Amino acid sequence: MLFEAMRYAICTFVILFQAQFVFTQNAKVVPLIAEIQLNDRLQIQVSASLAMKNPKAPITIYNGKEVYQLSVKKRIGDTIIYQFPAQDAEWRVAFEKDWSEARGWWINYNKKVPVRYPIHLHNGILKQPEPALNQLNISGKWRVVFNPGTTNDEVLVGVFEQKIGNFVTGSFLSETGDYRYLNGHVVGNAIHLQTYTGYWAFVVDATLQSADQMMGNFYSGASYNAPFVAYRDSTVQLRDESSLTYLIKRDEPVVLQELIKMNGRKETIDFSSQKELTLIQIMGTWCPNCLDETKLMQALHAEYGSKGLHVVALAFEVGADTKKQRIRLKQWIKSMKVNYPVYLAGTSSKDAASARFPMLNGIMSFPTSILVDQQGKIIAIHTGFSGPATGEAYTELVNKYRQEIERALE
Repeated sequence: MLFEAMRYAICTFVILFQAQFVFTQNAKVVPLIAEIQLNDRLQIQVSASLAMKNPKAPITIYNGKEVYQLSVKKRIGDTIIYQFPAQDAEWRVAFEKDWSEARGWWINYNKKVPVRYPIHLHNGILKQPEPALNQLNISGKWRVVFNPGTTNDEVLVGVFEQKIGNFVTGSFLSETGDYRYLNGHVVGNAIHLQTYTGYWAFVVDATLQSADQMMGNFYSGASYNAPFVAYRDSTVQLRDESSLTYLIKRDEPVVLQELIKMNGRKETIDFSSQKELTLIQIMGTWCPNCLDETKLMQALHAEYGSKGLHVVALAFEVGADTKKQRIRLKQWIKSMKVNYPVYLAGTSSKDAASARFPMLNGIMSFPTSILVDQQGKIIAIHTGFSGPATGEAYTELVNKYRQEIERALE
C-alpha cells in the first residue's frame, strides 16, 4: 500500500550512521548512548539523542529502522520523567549539570507488577563494528526452532536483511506476532541483534556454524532465555491462520455485551442489527504488535470508511481497576490519534477475550482481528500480526486485508 510504503520508507534508513549525520549537523543535539542493564550479565546499548541541553527537551531513540521520541512528562527535583509514546512506560533519570551523563531507571508499567531496570546515559555515538574479511551474509529467510528437542519447542521464521557492510535488520515471525524491529550486526561468525521499546527489550546472540546454519540464544527482559537453532530456508512458512483461530458455530452472530466506553458508560453491540461491515481489533495498550496493527487499522478505516467499513477496537487491559484502565486507554488513543471507537472489554487475558466470542475455538493471540459481515457473522480472522519489520510478510498481510474488505463490500 502506497501510504504505508511511504511512511516506512522515511524511517527505513534512519540508523546509526544517519544519526551521526544529524548530530554533526545540529550543534544543539546531544548524542547519547543508553546502557540498559537487564540483569547482572546482560546489557543492551541503544543509540539516542537529546534535542538540546534543556530539561524540557525530548529524547529520540533509534531502534534500527524505527525512530521514536520520549516526551517530558514532568520533573521532580533533579529527576526528569520521560514518557514513551503510546506505551505505559517511562525513563526516570537525573542528568549531570553539564548534561554529559545521566543515571536512573527504565520503568515498565505494562506488567501486573511494574518492573524497573537501571539505565545509564552518556554522551557518545555507537560505533558499528568492522566486518570481517569474506564476511558471511545472513540475508533471507531462516527456519528457527526455539527450545529445540524439548516439549516447549516452537518454530518461527527469521527474516533478515544485511545491506550496509555487516549491518543487519529483520525480525522473527511467530504464529502470535512478530518480534518487531531487530537490528544489529554480524562480525565474522558472531551475530548480535536487539530491539528496544517501552515494553520489550530483546537480545539475540548467535554463532554461524556455516553460511546456512546458526545457533544461539534469545533473551527477553531480565529472565527469559530460549536457546535456538536456525537453518536457511527460503520456503519456510508458519501454519495457516485458519488452523489457529476458527469458527465452531458458523451461523452465530457476534453480540458484545456491556462494553465500557471511555466515559465509563456501558454499551451492548449486536452486529446483526448494525448492518455494517465491521473490522474488530482485539488488542491491549501493553501489546507492541497491537501498536503496529493500530496504524494499519487507521489506514484501512480512512480508506474504506466512506465505502462502508466500520472499525472497532476491543481493549483488554492490565489490572482490574476500570478507571485506571480507561485513563491508560485515553492516553493511548490520544498518543496514537486513533480515529475509530475504542471500548474497554476486559482484563489482559486470552480467556477474557475468548469469552467474548463463543462461536470461536478461542482467542490465542493479542492482537487478533475479526471481520464481521453486514449480517453480524464472522467471515475472516487474523491471528497475530506481522508488522512492517517483517517486510514481504507484512505486504502480503496488508494485501490480504484489502482483498477481504473489498470482496465483502462488493
